[in-house]
Amino acid sequence: MRRYRRMLGATFAATLGSVLLAIPGATPAYAATGVSLPLYQLADMKVDGSHQKIFLSMPAGADGRVVVTDYDGKSTWLGGLPGAGGLALSPDNQTLYVAARDIDTIVAYDTATLAETARYHVGDGTAPWGVAVAGGKLWFGYGVSGDLGSIDVRDAEPVVELGLDSSLDSGAELVTSPADPNVLVAGTGDPNRNTLTVYDVSSGSPVTAKRRVLSGTEMNGLRDIDVTPDGRTILTAALISPGYRAFRLDDLSDVATHTAPASPLAVAAGPDGTVAGGAQNTSADVPDVSLYAPTAPAPLTAVELGAATQSPVVRGLAWAPDGSRLFAVTGESGVMGLRFHSLQVNTAVQTALTLDAPATSRKGRTLTLTGTLTPGIAAGTTVTVTRHDATHPEGVSLGAVPVAADGTFTATDAPARPGEVRYVVAYGGDHWHAASSAEKTVEITRS
Repeated sequence: MRRYRRMLGATFAATLGSVLLAIPGATPAYAATGVSLPLYQLADMKVDGSHQKIFLSMPAGADGRVVVTDYDGKSTWLGGLPGAGGLALSPDNQTLYVAARDIDTIVAYDTATLAETARYHVGDGTAPWGVAVAGGKLWFGYGVSGDLGSIDVRDAEPVVELGLDSSLDSGAELVTSPADPNVLVAGTGDPNRNTLTVYDVSSGSPVTAKRRVLSGTEMNGLRDIDVTPDGRTILTAALISPGYRAFRLDDLSDVATHTAPASPLAVAAGPDGTVAGGAQNTSADVPDVSLYAPTAPAPLTAVELGAATQSPVVRGLAWAPDGSRLFAVTGESGVMGLRFHSLQVNTAVQTALTLDAPATSRKGRTLTLTGTLTPGIAAGTTVTVTRHDATHPEGVSLGAVPVAADGTFTATDAPARPGEVRYVVAYGGDHWHAASSAEKTVEITRS
């Protein structure tokens, strides 16, 4: 790979009501209002939990800007950022980096004061887009054909390196692992380059740890990418995709697909692992945003934002770092300007168990218990089955029974004594689901 280095001389220099997500059900739970933002395009969105600010970039040529809003939608903006694209926050949340594509520059701001602190011109015609901070450096995707560059912003005379990975495309998205500061992830969305790449940047240079080339049906036209807080999973939303895809970060194998009601636009991982996905639609009957437990295909709950004609925009979802709110940006066909939604989130849902068994069965004969656990539960979920009879009034365990992807389960038993037998099935619950139980009585006959 070709590498170019050069030294840089850095130049230092509306109220929104919160809405609580309704609890169970995978159908739209309510309509939420939003507040108008002073932008009509969205390139990227980042949340600074330390100062409770959300940064939203708008490329828009000479009008490029970064809108800065608080958690309730009161906003201002930073101007003079032609082609404002990718955003990145320093690990301590003290610095915001903005890729200004049209002036081949990455601009740094103090997140507390919003004062500009540095400008890094990365080379004429580079047109930087995606940015991320990892391994002590600022990384950026750039170029018409696509490549990877870096800036060592720790030096008094920052150093720019170009030509680090020409396999990327012009709109490559860069994200980092919350669990490992030396991991950088790149996703490409060009129809001819559907790739995910994981780099180890601990040495200061990008070492490819794993790369996966995806077929057009697996992921075509990447729109958004995120990494879960535990650093184990990469999430994607793409134009052509069966849903919001989840990949293991260490080997890029498939983990799960969170089903999407329409074309996936945005995806974001909450601090507790909850996955939020935004889909394109202009129907009040189709949810705008769905929330999922990790690896679960079906949503915990879903919401329609604003009018039926409103829809989430690409990369228009982000979580507050403490998990207390989910932020969403929507647009409306024929309407100039975007809207900001601040949602107080409670994703714990009630569950329901059903249990079916024959009314009677002969002693020693195998009988079958069947049931269903709803709503959708993650793969690997089990329920326990207990038999209560005259010999064991306190109950005897029949063990843990796996729950299938559709929520169904099956257990068998062969009671040896006649009389009344009561079966109890129980689900213990998890962070996202409340516990539940069901029971059924079977009369065991002698013949």
